[in-house]
Amino acid sequence: MLPQKLSSRRHLSLQMNQELRAMLQPIHMRAFHFLQRSLSSGLSYNSHIEREVAHPITDMEAFINLLKCAFGTGCLAMPRAFYNAGWLLGLISTILLGSFVVYAMHVLLNDINTLCKRYRFSALSYSETMELATLNGPAWLQPFSKWLACQVDVFLCVYHFGVDCVYVVFIAKCMKELGDIYFKPIDIRLYMALLTVPLMLTFFIRDLKYMFVNLPSLEERQAIQAWTHYPLFFGTVLFAIEAVGVILSLQLNMLNPEHYLGSFGILNRAMFVVIVFYAAFGFFGYWKYGDKTASSILNNLPRNEILPQCVLAMLGLAIFFSYALQGYISIEIIWRNYMLPRLMDNATRSLEYLVRMAMVIASVLCAIAYPDFGLLLSFVGSFCLAQVGLIYPGIVNLCVCYDQGYGPFKLRLWRSLLFVAVGLCGGIAGTVVSLTAIREQLENFNRPLY
Repeated sequence: MLPQKLSSRRHLSLQMNQELRAMLQPIHMRAFHFLQRSLSSGLSYNSHIEREVAHPITDMEAFINLLKCAFGTGCLAMPRAFYNAGWLLGLISTILLGSFVVYAMHVLLNDINTLCKRYRFSALSYSETMELATLNGPAWLQPFSKWLACQVDVFLCVYHFGVDCVYVVFIAKCMKELGDIYFKPIDIRLYMALLTVPLMLTFFIRDLKYMFVNLPSLEERQAIQAWTHYPLFFGTVLFAIEAVGVILSLQLNMLNPEHYLGSFGILNRAMFVVIVFYAAFGFFGYWKYGDKTASSILNNLPRNEILPQCVLAMLGLAIFFSYALQGYISIEIIWRNYMLPRLMDNATRSLEYLVRMAMVIASVLCAIAYPDFGLLLSFVGSFCLAQVGLIYPGIVNLCVCYDQGYGPFKLRLWRSLLFVAVGLCGGIAGTVVSLTAIREQLENFNRPLY
């Protein structure tokens, strides 16, 4: 039975949704489900049976897509994260925190599948899942269902907008590193401003051997840094490892979605590779450069050699063309969920382009105002990903398990509360520390960043 207080949001108008028409199934389908229930077999409603995907992806393609999305700009900040935590604490924390957030994504995906099976839906978005879950949860939480669903959309938008800001800073740094070699040095903010028009054009369209040689003694590096720096590590690792949008969407587009989860599923295999690589990359980067580790490890590479210059150019170009992909998610949420239903048809196309232009200009202005790559990255990770990657999965799980119970000793309840507690503590601490460091930099805003 569907919740009575269900919202009428555009993507969650479940009473009028086409998915409900699928409940009027042909007699042979109804008989099949009746037999399943009567015989108490292990079979259950498969939320992917009636789902049609135009171009489904194979298991290998899903695996590669996860790797591609995980290995982004956050990887380049991992050595600096190890500088903030210390090499020993960094290694332990990367593995534990990475495994913890992946487990949270597992729980969230299982809850989405549970709701799809319970109400016979082929797919639910993150915000729809939050709203439907809270309407099934404790009575005191149900009045906040629409607000929480809106918060999910807000934080997803802010996260992907923040990623675009990080991309602008990264591309500008690459341009400056190369430009200073061949031309007169100029302020990095000018490079950011010059990126505005090229980024708009993309938005309208819908080998580091130096780290592993001549390593100093590991005794010269801190095994554990002061705890006041650890929140920056927390935010950076969340930013680097979490790819919430991709993790949630890949299963919907797979040819065999049942292979995605499980102990040896696609998600676990891909994220195992990611976590091990990030731990090793951060460890060796900090081991090599120590206190001189830059916010982006590329800034530590020798400038007068051709190979590092080529790496800078290729990475800058790759991130340039990835900019629109991150911004697309923010536009999709803002435009299709909130603006399009309220507009006249003859105004949609031109206004959509204006919204896209505004997003590009806003991301460039934010990058100009806060041009520190590492701090901006840590802030986005702490402020947004602690919410959508830990706190909200905990709330969804708490509500989904509410009717069926939380198991022996209420273990599922404690698990949900642990997600929320870690997200709150790490998110608040990381956000406060990042904002404090950003504020200190703003005091020197007028000083050119060469």
